[in-house]
Parts: sequence; structure tokens; C-alpha cells
Amino acid sequence: MTKPDLKRRLRAERIQMSERVVREKSLCIYRRLINIPAYRLARCIACYVSIKNEVDTKTVIQNAIGGGKQVGVPVTREDGDMNFQVIEGLSDLRPTHYGLREPVPDPPKVLLPHTIDLFLIPGIAFDRHGHRIGSGGGYYDRFLARTEAVRVGLSYTFQIIDRVPAEPHDVKMDLIITENEVIRI
Repeated sequence: MTKPDLKRRLRAERIQMSERVVREKSLCIYRRLINIPAYRLARCIACYVSIKNEVDTKTVIQNAIGGGKQVGVPVTREDGDMNFQVIEGLSDLRPTHYGLREPVPDPPKVLLPHTIDLFLIPGIAFDRHGHRIGSGGGYYDRFLARTEAVRVGLSYTFQIIDRVPAEPHDVKMDLIITENEVIRI
């Protein structure tokens, strides 16, 4: 199966999940996440804001902020890059392009890559070697190449495939968390 066909199939399977199933699986993933040492020790977390039945990150974001962790979410830039900006809560987010929700850009709140302890990363597919297929813009790979933070892919079990065709610029995950397991790379 070609990479575009695989992406279409896995996206379609994710979109077809009911709200209840997304909520249940995301809660299992959240419970696994909060029990890993990298999460417990992290003071600053960079986390995607879930859309289109991705593993839901609202609970992660709210509880991390409530627990005194600094949380940064993506802000995409017109030049094709992105930053992570600190938010105080989900109410800081507004709708933007492609169904994304981002805070209003505020340069003093932008996180420097070296200040981030843990990254929570979405994907269309992952393999057990830490490779990932993203949405195709390369935003995460470009940013992750600039940080030493622990990289955690959040994924449903059906998104774990035998082999992701990796490219030289792709950044590998350190961990992948599904509703059924924590995969350590």
C-alpha cells in the first residue's frame, strides 16, 4: 500500500470512530501517559490540540496546567514553521485554518526549544521503531530537530503499523502510547 493510500485509510478509520470510543480510548492513553516518569518529571510540556478524532488532548492540557506544569501548544506561522506558545487554559484557543485551534500569537509567550521537557505528538501512523507518518507538512520534524525533549507519540492501537517508510529528516519518537500499551523505543 502506498503512503498516501495508507494515510487515507487510517484517517478514514479514525474519523469513523464514535465520540464515545474516542473519549474512552483517549482516557486510557491519558492514564498511561501520566504514569510514565518523563511526564511526572516534566515541568514544561509541548502538546498538540486534538482535532478530527485524534487522541484527545484536552484532559492532558487541563490537568497538566492544573498540576502546575507549563503547557505550550502549536502556533503555525506563515513561513511554514511553527512555535509552541504557553497557554493558561483551553479558553486561550481560537479557531484558525484547517480546523486547528491556536492561541493568538504572543511572542513573549513562545517557548524556546531547550525549555521543553516533553513533547506530545500526533500522527497518522507509527511503527515500533519510533517512526511516524504525520499530516505531511513537516512542521513537527523541523521543530523536534531543535530540541532534546522526550518525544511521545499519542496513537490508537490501529495506527501502529509494521513499518513506516522513514525519510532522513524524520525525527523518531522515544515512546508511543496507545490505549493498550506503552511502546518504548
